[in-house]
Amino acid sequence: MTTEEKEGLTKAILEEYKAFNLYQSVIQQLGSVIPFDQIAASEQQHITALIRQAEKYGVSVPSNSGLDTTPVFSDQASACQAGVKAEIEDAALYDTLKNITSHDDLLRVYSNLQQASLQNHLVAFQTCD
Repeated sequence: MTTEEKEGLTKAILEEYKAFNLYQSVIQQLGSVIPFDQIAASEQQHITALIRQAEKYGVSVPSNSGLDTTPVFSDQASACQAGVKAEIEDAALYDTLKNITSHDDLLRVYSNLQQASLQNHLVAFQTCD
């Protein structure tokens, strides 16, 4: 695995932490609102899948240091918009990572996670407000 691929895998883990932390923040502020509780659980599965790949290839797993700043959500609509933005960022990162990755198993994971972001999470956030 190249240095660029290792750095990419680390970026993917950090991006999934960021989304998970954002959705947990929404739940803490607004309660267990749909679709945040389900998507937070899904993000945890994404993190686990990426950590498995990191361990397989001997890549150090970064710690989850939380959000740099905690956004404040006044209502579900604003939280949903933040979810839309997060999922678009996730999908864009996977586009970049797929272009620098040569390992089929890792490409499969990236594709599956990107598909979940675009076809499930993004759609849920676009319709949740």
